[in-house]
Amino acid sequence: MNLTFLPAHILAKRIRERHVSCQEVVTAYLERISQYNPRLNAIVTLDTEQVYQQGKKADETLAKGELMGPLHGVPITIKDSLETQGLKTTCSYEPLANYIPKKDATVVAKLKAAGAIILGKTNTPKLTVDFQTNSPLFGRTNNPWNLDYTPGGSTGGGAAAIAARLSPLEIGSDLGGSLRVPAHFCGICALKPTEHRVSTFGHIPELPGNPQTIKHLQNVGPLAHCIDDLLLCLSIIEGVDIQQSWVREFTEIIDPIKSLTSLRFAWIKGIGDIPSCSETNHALESLGLCLTDLGCHVENTSPSNLDCSQAWEIYQTILSYEFRDFSQQDKYPDYKMALEKRQIFIDKIEQFFDNFDVWLIPVVPIPAFPHCPSGSDIEIEGEKYPYLRAIGAYTILFNLTGHPVVVLPLQLSSQGLPIGVQLVGKRGADMTLLNIAKKLSEIIKIAF
Repeated sequence: MNLTFLPAHILAKRIRERHVSCQEVVTAYLERISQYNPRLNAIVTLDTEQVYQQGKKADETLAKGELMGPLHGVPITIKDSLETQGLKTTCSYEPLANYIPKKDATVVAKLKAAGAIILGKTNTPKLTVDFQTNSPLFGRTNNPWNLDYTPGGSTGGGAAAIAARLSPLEIGSDLGGSLRVPAHFCGICALKPTEHRVSTFGHIPELPGNPQTIKHLQNVGPLAHCIDDLLLCLSIIEGVDIQQSWVREFTEIIDPIKSLTSLRFAWIKGIGDIPSCSETNHALESLGLCLTDLGCHVENTSPSNLDCSQAWEIYQTILSYEFRDFSQQDKYPDYKMALEKRQIFIDKIEQFFDNFDVWLIPVVPIPAFPHCPSGSDIEIEGEKYPYLRAIGAYTILFNLTGHPVVVLPLQLSSQGLPIGVQLVGKRGADMTLLNIAKKLSEIIKIAF
């Protein structure tokens, strides 16, 4: 039995039932990291001795009949942009090269309280600002499906680690697609939660000691191989945070999803003026046909009059203001207007979900591409498009509106690279969306 191929929730169950020890699990992962990480450069900070000690302590605690929580003894990885007490956190930013936090980010603290063991920190581009992962401190991370290709960014190290089975669960962040793009490029699952459902306290690029200014667009969420792990992780990390007054509890009525045929699906090849490639189109069309054949209600449609160029401008205005100190009042009127315009987009998509349960949309117009300089034009079907607009064409809208999004791997391209799909749901309906994604993933495994 290869322990590194088991999902986090199954590992947790086997540890609880004493079928395997925490030390055995930790050893299996450390050996696999030693074998494969040198070629991937996914995990950049690893305190092996401390990990072994934590595994031993977890076993001793369990032997006393004490269970720390639902992830007791399960090793996980954390994006290097989230603060970890006593473990170096750099966000690939040169002034933080030797920064060791005195406290954990809120989500890290919650995961530790649930019994998780922090295996290591995963690579990210400088201050998380890129759709590729090339760190000035640690170098480039490679895609496990093809080392010459990017795993995406900015949670590229985490996605590569999950895809290569160096970790069963990763916590990353998403300001414009930074969870979803790497999940798509690496063929794994991801959740961008509803805005303000999960705390972002302790996340850099808000530099240590500085005021918290980023209140919108940014999210923290998990990457894993299966939906059950995302469900478990969200149940642990969600909820109020006294350090961020805007983080709140979401009361969600979750009805059991007995069959996909009771659901209403909308799907679209892409939005805005950036086209998706033919293989991506075919993957989405095939999924739509598969659902139709199952007897589901399926429509090829999207919210009417959705101006993606305007959405991009509103996103940029909010982002540029919130990355500054709020004392810069000269830009406040523009910021306030952008938030009002943002609400129009939120309302429009929420109204769309009056008629649909899930909106299926590509993650990125293309599969992963070869490593290239950041900012290089991206080629889609022989045409070149601006780097950020092309890669984030279908992800940034949902950072603006705060809707929850799940990424599922769908199929492989002709070059053997993963193609994923975004499942977008109603704001606050994260658990419902994840349960739908679980049903859909079962169909995808059979049909694709």
